[in-house]
Formats: sequence, structure tokens, C-alpha cells
Amino acid sequence: MKTIFNRTPLVPNLQAPLCVGAIRPEGWLRTQMEKQLRGLTGRAVALLRAGDLEAEWEKKWQLLDALVPLAWEMEREDLKELVSREMRKLLDSQREDGWFGPEDNSDYWPRMLALRALWQYFTATADRQALKFMDAFFKYQFRNLAEHPLKERAVARGAENMLLAMRLFNLTGQMYLLELCRKLREQTLDWPNFFHTFSLTQPLGKTLRWERLKEALEEEIDDPIAGEHRPYFHTQYHLTHGENLAFGLKSPGIMNLFKSGFKEQGGFRFGWEKLIKHHGVACGCYTCDQHINGASPSQGVEIAAIAELLNALETLIGIGDYGKDLPDLLEKLAFNALPAAFSQEMEHVQRVQQVNQVSISRAKRAFYNEEEDANLFLDRAGEEFSLCAQQGWPKFVSSLWMGTSDDGLAAVSYAPCTVRVRVGEQPVRVRVFGEYPFSETVSIEVTVKKPLEFPMYLRIPQWVRQPMIVLPDGEMMQVRAGETACVRRRWQPGDVVRLELNSSPRITRWYHQSAAVEMGPLLMAFAPASVKEGERVRATEDWNWALLREEPMKAVFSQSPQGFAQGEPGARVLVKAAKTPWTMSGESCGSVPVMPGLEANEVKTLELVPYGATELRIAQFPVGNFYNAQTTE
Repeated sequence: MKTIFNRTPLVPNLQAPLCVGAIRPEGWLRTQMEKQLRGLTGRAVALLRAGDLEAEWEKKWQLLDALVPLAWEMEREDLKELVSREMRKLLDSQREDGWFGPEDNSDYWPRMLALRALWQYFTATADRQALKFMDAFFKYQFRNLAEHPLKERAVARGAENMLLAMRLFNLTGQMYLLELCRKLREQTLDWPNFFHTFSLTQPLGKTLRWERLKEALEEEIDDPIAGEHRPYFHTQYHLTHGENLAFGLKSPGIMNLFKSGFKEQGGFRFGWEKLIKHHGVACGCYTCDQHINGASPSQGVEIAAIAELLNALETLIGIGDYGKDLPDLLEKLAFNALPAAFSQEMEHVQRVQQVNQVSISRAKRAFYNEEEDANLFLDRAGEEFSLCAQQGWPKFVSSLWMGTSDDGLAAVSYAPCTVRVRVGEQPVRVRVFGEYPFSETVSIEVTVKKPLEFPMYLRIPQWVRQPMIVLPDGEMMQVRAGETACVRRRWQPGDVVRLELNSSPRITRWYHQSAAVEMGPLLMAFAPASVKEGERVRATEDWNWALLREEPMKAVFSQSPQGFAQGEPGARVLVKAAKTPWTMSGESCGSVPVMPGLEANEVKTLELVPYGATELRIAQFPVGNFYNAQTTE
């Protein structure tokens, strides 16, 4: 199936997603997804087969939204059959007027989820019944949106509905779909203006405590957010909710496709920069426990927000030009916050992670409105946030490469994979070797039946030092970090392009002048020795270290990286650190000390490992000066 690009009068896009199944994971990434199939997703599939998700329709479609790409990427015929069966049930549920799903559920949001899964199914199978189904539903919306408006979460996430309508428009050209998008925009939260005038610079726990917000929501219970109606506290709830913010960040870009303006074009950038400035942490996300709550690395980051933010970035990369750094932002989230949310075998998931996390326990923390077990790794296969989280790796695989409008291919990330597409009438296979991001060298092999000319766009990450591309004939291309190199040539069978993406450990600054050590797209963390006591994990060695200012750092790569496996890190960084007075606050790390005094005339070499391979960790360190130090190993 050919790549689908924006149709006039939508703003044109130069690259767009390939069909589901065109990209298959290899190496450590395939191992990661095999773990997912054996772990949480495997157990969720068992629930689906047993019919245990029928009564909770939204959960079913949360799972299928992840299962469609997973089944085709992993070439699992049993899962393809299961997905096809569920899609037939969905198609058969549609009424003559276009409405579908359970009669006792009038919420648009689960239907957006179902259509999101159905669209992926269409790109994998080319089943045109899916298009007829979508057309009938959108006509229902077009006729009935005034009497049957968006409500609650659908008001916050209405851009998802717009995106699906525009995807159908790109195939059919029916103008009513664009008018439907305009109607949907009127009922969707005004995210472009919210980000342009962003004023939430303090933790929500300080400006609108949960007890007050909860009380106000109960007072407004008979006055819900719906259509264009915006009761104050319901609106504040949705605008500050972490998962909704992920939908909000992609909303201006989606709206920009059919109504281009200053706030729409710059909406993502306005929002992202302000969120990270006031609520950002080093794992690549903003805090949300469940609502935005300041920039302390002891605040929480919810996995559902991580998964939807990944999807938001992938969407923006595929629909328009919203910044060359979007793939860097995507990789930072995918290679850090995402793997850290799951246990090693992906059998358990942690609802809320902390960047500085030295205790995993059932306890009340300074989170905004999370339960006491939010910090635990538990078997949550059938819970909504766990089902939402399962889309993370499969959709990341679907977005590793994109098709371009000049019949080429564009690299988004160099994680190991195989891409199969057709250029003109000829099949093309592109294999990405190397264990990126645990290796600085990436090899890309092109397989064609006979010589074929097409362009390949190779992204150079912003963090690379002295990048280089070596072409099949040995010619070297000098390129710059943050740019995209176009390799346009007549490809011969077996041609190999090699990229040298050299990096070195670097310091980035965060809350309270804390320092994070990053190498390539990886955030590095100190993982103190620990012991597991039932569901609790506690540190058994000191964790309160401060980095020494201007001390050199040493990077070490593994010869046989195992992805994010504990004990076998694909990369390590050695740093000098000194102990500092820094204590716990309840079950969380206390606030990061600013320029702390160091306890003793002693320095230790700490080994930092990838954040995604840790359970307990410190990833945002205080920094201090230390003189006349003696090193102990």
C-alpha cells in the first residue's frame, strides 16, 4: 500500500507514515517486543480472548490500538486473526445512521480509540470496509454534533477525531470532512491559545490543591464540560491533566492542516518549551502525577502520558514540519521514560515513575492526586493505564522510518529494524544494523532486485560530534548535527551506507541547578544496590552523591549490548562524585541540594547506566566543588 500524503487544501507534508507492518524490529528492539508479548500484552490478550474486556469497551480498544501494529510487526498470525475477528465485530456493530458500539455508551472518546485502531488495521490490510465504516460514522457526526456534542475527555482530545477525519479525506477528497473538522475544533479545548498564553508556571499542588479541585468538580457535577461549554474547574482539570496535555501538544499541528495560523503553527513549540521550562524533568517528559506539578525530579511522571506523548511526537513528525528536533525529543522519551516504566521482562508496569527514585513502595508521596500504590511495579494487564502504555513500543517501531513525497525514505530513528516498501513497481528492503542507541555506528543495507534510483534522507541527531556518512563507494559526506542529509543515488543490490554518530557524555541542567548526564539520546543514572522485599524495593547503599564540577567523564560501550537489561548495560559512564547531605522526604528523595557542602575529603567513581535499565536511581544530581580530594574506587 502506498504512503498517504496530505491532499489539497490541507497543508502539504513532505513525509508521512508507512503502512503498518512495513517496518519490523530487529536486535534488542525485537527482544523488547517479544518480552511485551510474553508479559503484559500476552496477559491482556488472554483477557480479550476470554471476553473479559467486553463489558469495559474502552479498555478493549486501548489494547487493540497497540495490538494491531504489534501483530503485523511481529508477524504473529494468531494475533492477526484475533485482530481481524474484533474488527469484523466492530464493523458489524454499526447502525444505519453511522453510530456504532454499545448503545449504553454515548462517549466519543472510546470511538476515537476504535477508529485509531481501525485506521492502522486498514493500512496493514487495505480492507476498504474500514473506509466505508469511517465515512458513515463521520457523516453521523457531521449531522448530529450539535445535538450530540463532545463531552469530558473527548473535548480535550478532539484533535484525534480531526486527524482521523483528515486521514479519510486524504483518500476520498470529500469536502464535508473538512467542515466536520471545523465543527470539531469549535468543541475541542483551545490548545493553541492555551499554550500561547501559558500561565501555569507553578506546581499545581501549590496553586490549586487537589482537595479544592475535587470539591469544585463535585459542585460542578451537573454542569459538565461539553460542546463549547467550559465550566471553569472542569476545564482546569482537563487542561492540566498529564495525558490530556500530550493530546493537547499535537492538537495545534493537527488544526494547522486545515486552518493555518500563527498560534497553530507555533502551538507545539510554545507549549513544549513552557512545559519543559516549568515542569520538565530529565527523562524527556513533564511531571504529571496525574496533573502537571513542577520540575522536581521527585515528582511523578505517569506512563499513560509518556505513551500518548510518544504518539503525539510521532504524529507531528508525519503530518508536517514542526521542528527538526522532534525526532530527538521522540528518542529521548522512547529510550528513557518508556523502558523505565516496565519491569525487566515487561510483566509488570509502574503507573508513576520518578527521575530520582530510591524507594519503590506503597506510600503516600507528594503527588498531586495519585493512589499510594502508583509507584509500585504490579501486574496491571487489564487496567486502563497499562493498556494505554502498551502502544509505546509498537507505534515507535511504526515510526522509525517514513515515506517521502518524492518516492524516497526518511529515517526518524536508527533503532535496528527492517523496512520493506515498494518504490515505483520494485520492492525495496532496507535493513538497519547496529545496536543504536547503544552503538555509535549504524549500517544501512539496501536490497533491490535491480539498480534503482531514489532518495534516502538521513537524520543527524543534534547531540552528535563530528558526524560522518560513508557511502557505498567509500565517499565520505561531511554533515552537521541537527541537519538531514539527502543521499540521492542509483542504488545497487547490497549497497551499504554507514553512519558514524559519535557522542560523548554531556551535562544538562535542570531543577535547582541539578545536573543530568546524557550520552547520545540516553539519560544516564546511578542505580544503587537494592533489595526486593515483597512489592517493595529499597536501596542498600548510599545514593546521596553530588557530581564534581568540571571533572572529566568516561564513556564505555558494551561489545554485546542487551538493550535495557539490568546488569548488562549497553553503555556506561564513569563520573567522579562526592557524598553530600541529602536525605529522604518520606518515601521520596528530598529536594536536590543547590551547591551543597561535601561531607568528607573523599571522591568516589560512580558507574552510571542507562535510565531505562534502572528501578532505583538518581538521574538529576546536585553539583559541587571539591578540592584536595583523594579518590576511592
